[in-house]
Amino acid sequence: MGPNSRSTEIKVGIFVFAALMIAGIVAFAVGNKQNVFSRKVDFQSVFDTVGGLRPGSPVSMAGVDVGTVTSVELKDDGKIHVRFGLIADAAKHVRVDSLATIGNKGLLGDKLIDIVPGQGAAIPPGGTIPSESPVDLGQYMTKASKILIDAEATISNLRSATEPFADPEFGDDVKATAKNLATLSEMVSRKGGLVDRLNRPETAAHVEATLANADAMSKELVATAASLRAIGNEVANGDGTAHELIYGDSGKKLVRELANASEELTLMMKSVRTGDGTAHDILYGHRGSEILDNLAEVSADLKAISSDVRAGKGTIGALLVDPSIYEDVKRLVGNLERNEILRAFVRYSIRQDDSRPSPSVAPASN
Repeated sequence: MGPNSRSTEIKVGIFVFAALMIAGIVAFAVGNKQNVFSRKVDFQSVFDTVGGLRPGSPVSMAGVDVGTVTSVELKDDGKIHVRFGLIADAAKHVRVDSLATIGNKGLLGDKLIDIVPGQGAAIPPGGTIPSESPVDLGQYMTKASKILIDAEATISNLRSATEPFADPEFGDDVKATAKNLATLSEMVSRKGGLVDRLNRPETAAHVEATLANADAMSKELVATAASLRAIGNEVANGDGTAHELIYGDSGKKLVRELANASEELTLMMKSVRTGDGTAHDILYGHRGSEILDNLAEVSADLKAISSDVRAGKGTIGALLVDPSIYEDVKRLVGNLERNEILRAFVRYSIRQDDSRPSPSVAPASN
């Protein structure tokens, strides 16, 4: 082996040694950063969305990298199960009240899992740390867009609604209306107006009396309605005459009899109107006129007799008008009552009449 070969081997050896030293330093640095050489404790969390989180993403606790994401899996329930390993020193701070969230790392938007240390009972290795899904900015942007569209439509509607106010004629109408309202308010509120009359004690008393009467009338109407309802129930459910007439056979019989009577009366009136009997002659013929003439003559005679009697003419007129005849009759009756002989004669005549046999009446021969 020559001097050149020996020199080449030395150079190659130095190069390999330097490369190994550099690789070791790099591996130690990377491993120290990724905690490659530390013992890991596995945990998991469940999220609705992870926003780009992937295996190898860092896990931090209070801003310190304490682990690495090992797997991101979408399960059948639609949830995303994320498994990650934490160094033993950080795992002892994982408690039941800890919270795992997904955050951003740096300005490039790389995702990481941030764990908030807890104070409760420890979560065993392999357990599930409570999680909170990240905010979906896309959904909020969509909602914000809808809100902006609605706001724009609202502004347009307000613009359309307020355009009439810019019309001078509309302004004049508003002023005239306000003036009329002011005039009306003054008329109502001034002395002797509607408000003034309503504030008077007699008006209040009249209103109270009216309300009291209305209340009493309402109570009477309620009582009347109750009475009518009771009467209706009694008629519908009782066994009196009204129930029998409305719901029983008697009512049906009465209606039939009234119908028959009405029919008979109709036939009788028809026969009177179209027949040739006495009733037809009286109502439609000459005998009716004769009867009316006779009644008129009798009425005239009675009127004349009444006039004569009232004037004291004749015996009846004298008895009714002449007071001397009344006194004579009074004295005569008084003397008869005092005359014992006459009274005895009257009694004897009555007894004789009672003792006479009653006349027999023979039945009429056929």
